Amino acid sequence: MKRVFVEVLPREIDTSGLVVLVDILRATSTIVAALASGAEVVKTVATVEEALSWRQRGYLVAGERGGLPPEGFDLGNSPLEAQRLAKGRALVLTTTNGTQAVGKIRSASKVVAGAFLNLSAVVQMARGFNEVVVLCAGTEGRFSREDFLFASLLVQELSDYQAGDDATLVAREWAAGISHLEEALRRSHHARRLVKLGLEADVVFCARRDLFSVVPVLTGEGFKILP
Repeated sequence: MKRVFVEVLPREIDTSGLVVLVDILRATSTIVAALASGAEVVKTVATVEEALSWRQRGYLVAGERGGLPPEGFDLGNSPLEAQRLAKGRALVLTTTNGTQAVGKIRSASKVVAGAFLNLSAVVQMARGFNEVVVLCAGTEGRFSREDFLFASLLVQELSDYQAGDDATLVAREWAAGISHLEEALRRSHHARRLVKLGLEADVVFCARRDLFSVVPVLTGEGFKILP
């Protein structure tokens, strides 16, 4: 029996299946855009200090606190900036939500980064696993509309998988009412906050579906595109 689960907030995950990490605004969107644009690796770390320590090893330092890049960073948590600057580079990324959620995954057969930007590619990979867990990063410990929106569309695509819990059932039901992805994304609290910070272009970009066919896989070095 194939099953899919949606975790609406980060918690410890132990599974023999696939974990799809999602932080639409913006960590996993940035990871996808960076690697699709030629980055060698995106390493996720928990703190600003650890991120800065990787510069001496030749890494571009990327991330945010409060939506904006901390002092001394090369770029923010921006898929558009990553798309422009990442080719041929190794990145280290720290964010308020997404990179923290990585630490909650205790065991999995494979962990991948999911975004609207690579949704169909993630669905295709997910079909190779009997159990799929969508791990939503949330926003500062709270439910995130945009992450649940991604989970809903993924669960809808895996229509032959049994919903493992009520959150997954609700996600599947909600997906039927989504007619305009960017409009649905813009209604999220976090999207409105980013727009106020002058980051509307990132919000619009993160709403683009299937722009890339890559699926970043978490390795010991960070997220990479595997052959």
